[in-house]
This record gives sequence, structure tokens and C-alpha cells, in this order.
Amino acid sequence: MKNTLLAKRYAKALFDLAVEDKVVEDTHVDMLLVAEVMNQNRELRKLMANPVIPPARKKLIIRKIFENHLGKHSLTFLDILVRKGREMNILEIAHQFNVLYLEFKNIASVDITTAVAIDAVLREKMLRKFRELTNKTLQLNEKIDPEIIGGFVLKMDDYQFNASVSKELSRLHKEFDKNLYIKGF
Repeated sequence: MKNTLLAKRYAKALFDLAVEDKVVEDTHVDMLLVAEVMNQNRELRKLMANPVIPPARKKLIIRKIFENHLGKHSLTFLDILVRKGREMNILEIAHQFNVLYLEFKNIASVDITTAVAIDAVLREKMLRKFRELTNKTLQLNEKIDPEIIGGFVLKMDDYQFNASVSKELSRLHKEFDKNLYIKGF
């Protein structure tokens, strides 16, 4: 919780600067790249969290990795994070920046999990319906999980709607466990 609050504050500071300097789109692309690199590289995350490694060394590593790929604002921001001892929070800060960007652009991120891939017609119907409900542009993230058997699980912000067959089977199983049968009737 504390790290999330910290990440939100740093992300908000970067976002405000990006808006002020009219580089929101570039900074968003930069933060997506930073998040992807940090997500995929466990060793880099461990290195950033290691208190034994001096900040100057961490700053040099960050520069070597991102120097040719990030804009001036983003690279300077990462330097500040290292200088302030917040380098272990880079991933969460990048994530929070992207959350702010989606809010700024009025985009809702929707995760939908199905047992099989969704065809284009059904995808378009779902997007149209969700757009009507939210009045936002939608970013649909599809996942396939055969364990839900059928139906779908929808997640958007703090909302989750589970219309999967596995959920219904679980509910029925719990009802049968109650053993509502009364002997003698």
C-alpha cells in the first residue's frame, strides 16, 4: 500500500511535467518500455533493489539500458528516482504513470478471459456494449484460460463479472455440499 501511494505520487509528478511540456504521448511510450523491460528482466529488478550496489552504479546501468530508447524527460526522471533511492519502485511508478495516461485519454482497460479465442464479430459486439456502458474508449486485453470451461470473466478497474461455466459448477457444487435433501419426504 505504501509503495503504491509513493508510486502514484512520483507518477503524478512525471505526468504533470509531461502535460506541461506537451510530451505526454512520448512519455507514455517511454513508461511502457520501462515497465516491459523491468517486468521481463528479473535480474535488473533484483539489482535495483540491492542496497549494496551504489546509486552511481545503478544510474550508469539505467543509462546504458535506456539512453538510446527514452526521451529526455523519462531518462532524467529515472536518474532522479535512483538519486532519491526509489529505484526499486521503477516498475510500479511506470505502471501508475500508464494508469494516469489511460484516465487522461478516457480509456478503460478491460481484461476478458475466455476458454477459447473470441471471434471478430463477438469482440465488436462486446466492445460496443462496454462503450455504451462506460462512455469510454476501450482497450481490450484478451486472455485464454481453458479452465473456465466456457463463458467469460470480465475485469474492468475494480469491477469483476464472472459468467464462466467453472464458476457456475463451483456454485452448484457448494449447493450440493449443503445437502438440502431431507429424509422422509
